[in-house]
Amino acid sequence: MVRVADGDTDALCSLIERWQAPLGSFVYRYVQNREATQELVQETFVRLYEARARYDSKMRFSSWLFKIASNLCKNYYRWRSRHPESLGWDESTCMECGASPNAMQDDEDPAEINSKREEIAVLERAVASMPHPLKVTLLLYYYESQSYKDIAHTLGCSVRGVETRLYRARAWLAKRLSTDPMGSSFGGRNLLAVPGIQL
Repeated sequence: MVRVADGDTDALCSLIERWQAPLGSFVYRYVQNREATQELVQETFVRLYEARARYDSKMRFSSWLFKIASNLCKNYYRWRSRHPESLGWDESTCMECGASPNAMQDDEDPAEINSKREEIAVLERAVASMPHPLKVTLLLYYYESQSYKDIAHTLGCSVRGVETRLYRARAWLAKRLSTDPMGSSFGGRNLLAVPGIQL
């Protein structure tokens, strides 16, 4: 990123190549739409390049990158809530952008596969409707395996604040699933061990 700030376009290409997939994974799980994911990932790198002169080399690059992406996702979601007719729920998932309900064992029982797919869809809908700070914290921690410290830098809060948000995110998710007609299938099981999704 320091090289990018100095105008090295090859360094920018290297950054895009290295971070496009993990960034796409995070964005897709946030917005649940392929087309929007592609646009937001591209816009993230555009914003990164535009702000290259302001990059603080003391800050972890991934935290800075995901901060840009999370802000774009937040703005997109606000726009989408005001224009619900523009984009429908994208039930499909792309393999490179995260857990797929189709990624099941070939020898599994069809009924079991359908059950898992339903659980994944219910859980993804619940995560999609979470408040922004809780959603970002949950996705960065469970899907992107980021540390509390890195998430704190992304969100601009303390490590203690990240712990609190994770606790609230899990509680919010449990409450949401308990009120979803399809959420009853989870029963008292651990929400973080649902087949096919790492939550």
